[in-house]
Amino acid sequence: MPNKKNLFLSCAVLAVTLITGCSSGGDAESSEDGVDSVAESGGDAKGGATKSPAADDSDSGRPQIRLDTTQIEEIRMYQGYLRCLKDHGVPISSKGSKMPEADPGTLWFPGVDVAKEYPEVEEACLGKRPLPPAELDPKKNPDYMDDYSKWIACDNRRGLKVNPLPDGGGWNYKPGVTQPRNADQIDKECMIEAFGGE
Repeated sequence: MPNKKNLFLSCAVLAVTLITGCSSGGDAESSEDGVDSVAESGGDAKGGATKSPAADDSDSGRPQIRLDTTQIEEIRMYQGYLRCLKDHGVPISSKGSKMPEADPGTLWFPGVDVAKEYPEVEEACLGKRPLPPAELDPKKNPDYMDDYSKWIACDNRRGLKVNPLPDGGGWNYKPGVTQPRNADQIDKECMIEAFGGE
């Protein structure tokens, strides 16, 4: 699990901490510089891709991840994007042993930053890359910073000891703290509670 968690990743939602395409991996106790990211989002919280006046044409028709999308559902949503990358020459492998519950033919994320290493491919495949939940986009969620504060407070209350980033862009593990084994689950549940609250 990465040491630093950012909201604006170009690959996956917060729960998908195994992604290496736009983050470096590691576990909570050994990694010092890993990053999780989530791309800017569009669409509504129910999962339907909607086009707002500010939405880019590239968002139209893209799969929409919801706050409650499971990790395996999200991996499935990424298959079209990953197939496109592979078809355009980006080295993509199958999931191997990274996710035993996934189908054997599931494509996995590349070990490179596609936007930097293959910008023309990223542009060609962007329309297939899923959008993260709109609630995680400060441009679309006017209560973002309040929700973010609730998320951090929930993580810490439940034993996932983290320090917020000043810009609200994610968090870092508190140094010297052994994190719970179910850290991903805690973080996902806290995120849903904070950003999906009534």
